[in-house]
Amino acid sequence: MHKKPLNSRPKLLFVGAFPSPHRQVFGGNVTACRTLLASTLPQRVDLELIDSTQLSNPPPGLFVRLLLAARRFLIFLVRFERTRPDAVLLFTSVGASVIEKGSMAWYAKLRGVPALLFPRGGRLIDSFQRSWVTRLAAHFAFSGAEKVLCQGEAWRDFVTGPLGRSLNDAPIVRNWTATPDLLEIGRRPVMPEAGVVVRVLFVGWLDREKGVLDLLEACEKLAPDHKFELNLVGEGNVSSLARKRVQQLGLTNVIHFSGWLNGDDLIQAFRDADIFVLPSWAEGLPNAMIEAMAARLAVVVTSVGNITDVIKNGENGLLVTPHDVAQLQTALSQVIDGHELRTRLAYCAHELAASNYGVEPAVERICQIISDVTERTVSDVTD
Repeated sequence: MHKKPLNSRPKLLFVGAFPSPHRQVFGGNVTACRTLLASTLPQRVDLELIDSTQLSNPPPGLFVRLLLAARRFLIFLVRFERTRPDAVLLFTSVGASVIEKGSMAWYAKLRGVPALLFPRGGRLIDSFQRSWVTRLAAHFAFSGAEKVLCQGEAWRDFVTGPLGRSLNDAPIVRNWTATPDLLEIGRRPVMPEAGVVVRVLFVGWLDREKGVLDLLEACEKLAPDHKFELNLVGEGNVSSLARKRVQQLGLTNVIHFSGWLNGDDLIQAFRDADIFVLPSWAEGLPNAMIEAMAARLAVVVTSVGNITDVIKNGENGLLVTPHDVAQLQTALSQVIDGHELRTRLAYCAHELAASNYGVEPAVERICQIISDVTERTVSDVTD
């Protein structure tokens, strides 16, 4: 492999979520990539970006997705040969994305360039256990990568267990969405006293797999005896069904739909909330949860994916079993009614987010991994 002089900036071909400004695209990968671009990473490496965001949600038909994947792969080949990167960073999710990014990793490997594969989300692990097709795709994809970046211990256990990679091949890079704006909210909390309406926040895709309908059922049972409001931020497959159900239940004064928010509007949603809830059926390490912790919200989340690496039940949040509406209802009632519990959980969550989930520690970790696989020093930030 051609090596540049020490302390020169490495070229990184980065395939992730970089939608054009005129596209209204939301989700965890978009947030993660935007945060990286706003960090010191662009000053430490020469970035070549390729957007691989999904065209729509729900996704288009199989034929359209195959055409788009072929187009992205062609773009990847052209950019790769034009820039001759020192390393490739590939964000992947589930389904066809694994094969697509795995093919890119294999091409880089065959051309003598290390590929860093960064799986995002937790559905891949669940699908791996159920589907032989996913198992074949995952083994193909991950074997082409020099390193598999892991959001937490659960992902590392998966990579070193079923996928058979070494511990050295599975470095952990923690989520980095505890931004300065959110941490500033957390440093100046306003926690309502007992008897005041408590504000609950959900941020994410309004999909069945995110537990949205479970959440509405729990709120229906909570509404008669608890003072709270729920703000649902996002859209998705069950948006229409959820709105219809709220109307049928007569809860339009309790449950509000904000649609997708970004920028200052999303920051304001975190500022206005007291509790964050995410009853997903599968997750990696959700950005929205880290954001809520940074903003000093008490979090109620399901014990899936890498969430249990971060949230210790009763210490810095409450964990519930996915699909278990009764348990979700109980946990929400505890933090809605329990001012002292809510305050303590929120404080501990904020402290953890502030010390572990800022963007610059993640940038430092990513740069160190690039240095390891290219066998040279990543340059310091320049003026």
